[in-house]
Amino acid sequence: MKRNILNKLLLLTFCAVFFSCKAKKAIIKETGGSQPIENKKTELLSIRSKESVFSTFSTKAITNLNLNGKEYDATLNIRIKKGEGIWVSITAFAGFEIARTIITPDSVKIMDRINDDYIKKPFSFIHEFTNKQIDYLTLESLLVGNCVPFTLNGNSNIILDNALLNIKGNSQSLNYNLQFNEQFKATYTFLSDEFAQQTLTVNTPLFEEIANQLIPIKVSLDSKTAKKQIKVAMEYSKTQLNLPVDFPFNVPKRFSVID
Repeated sequence: MKRNILNKLLLLTFCAVFFSCKAKKAIIKETGGSQPIENKKTELLSIRSKESVFSTFSTKAITNLNLNGKEYDATLNIRIKKGEGIWVSITAFAGFEIARTIITPDSVKIMDRINDDYIKKPFSFIHEFTNKQIDYLTLESLLVGNCVPFTLNGNSNIILDNALLNIKGNSQSLNYNLQFNEQFKATYTFLSDEFAQQTLTVNTPLFEEIANQLIPIKVSLDSKTAKKQIKVAMEYSKTQLNLPVDFPFNVPKRFSVID
């Protein structure tokens, strides 16, 4: 029972960071009016110019998690230092902290405060829940409403559909499909690996301007594998950029280390 609760907390921690859904999925329709873009470089430059640039990011995310049909509600306090680390505190039960995690490009650390357990794994631990091409920078990008890095390359197909840009292509085993709004921000991202039977759908339908950057208000992701479906819906509030943040993470001596 104890390990089962810990597993749910691990999923909550990572899924809240990686996957989510609950908002309606944007639907991309192929129409006869779709036109390929010849000057890819110009469009890619426009998209890159709208990518959020920051040194630190912090937000409070009201979150709904759905694990194979079972729902959980929690509040996530998220802090990011660009390129260095992501700190997440998960609270539930009238503000009681149930878990805390730090994710860096090299490692994953989690404290389960319900069971007094601690886990430390290499970053590759995350690949138990998602595709191996999902790295730290991809995770960071998804949280702040930027494009998955490997999708912005000259080999992608860029299409104008109903006056909106779409990017399609593949990177190793992953196929990707992105749709952008008039502000060149990706509102829909779909990643799929047919061989591994994995899909990840990301929706960022709403953005707000903070410190001259377009930051999402809602982030929803839906991750499916052959055996699991994980949905997480996050609604951001009190988002701040470029202010000092810290990553408190002191593991009490009473905590047991879980392999």
